[in-house]
Amino acid sequence: MYINPDPIKQIITLLLATVLVACAATQTAQAPPSPTEETVGGRLVSQQVASLPAIDGQVDEGWAAAEPLRLPLTWGMEGTAHALDVVLRAVHTDREIAFLAQWAGEPPSGKTDTVLNKLTLHWHIPEPAAQHLDCTVVCHTAFADGNGRFVYANAETIPHGGSETLPAAGRWEADTWTLEWSRPLLSDNPFDLQFNDLDREYSFLVKIFESIEGRPDPISDRYPLVFRP
Repeated sequence: MYINPDPIKQIITLLLATVLVACAATQTAQAPPSPTEETVGGRLVSQQVASLPAIDGQVDEGWAAAEPLRLPLTWGMEGTAHALDVVLRAVHTDREIAFLAQWAGEPPSGKTDTVLNKLTLHWHIPEPAAQHLDCTVVCHTAFADGNGRFVYANAETIPHGGSETLPAAGRWEADTWTLEWSRPLLSDNPFDLQFNDLDREYSFLVKIFESIEGRPDPISDRYPLVFRP
């Protein structure tokens, strides 16, 4: 009896295709997330590295180990309308920590010879370190000029402690602000935040100064920074 081989080939081909699709689906489900994927919400994880990236405003290979965290900001602390997102990264050595912030925001404004604050991280100083302070918040604030270039950043505790300059660099380019800055884990300023326990969490929020008339500046919820060896 003659059997037409075409239907048999079609059945075998269909079965093989089904098996291949199932295998691919299993591999996709088990694959770890890409290190370039951005986590929304959650926590900012600082990965320990041998040396910090160069603080030059360039997103170089030194940031490859950093886990990005996307923070949604609303118009004002009591607002609910979405304003913009800031993507943060952090890495540290046994002596220093560095941060990278990027966000799509308003273009530079103001005179080229003026400097305006552009981004602030508000850090909560945990107890018992804050017992002797009138204010339990230390601010990392970056300042940009009218050309969209970050001129400097500082850390200050109000009303005590004055202001300390931090290494910082960055600029506005292609509709995106990019800012790098660093600081010692342990500051010489007794009023500053001390990252002296890498097993604990450190609470912060982000504020962007957009200077849009009739709107409060965008601000995030609080998030924890944690350290990963």
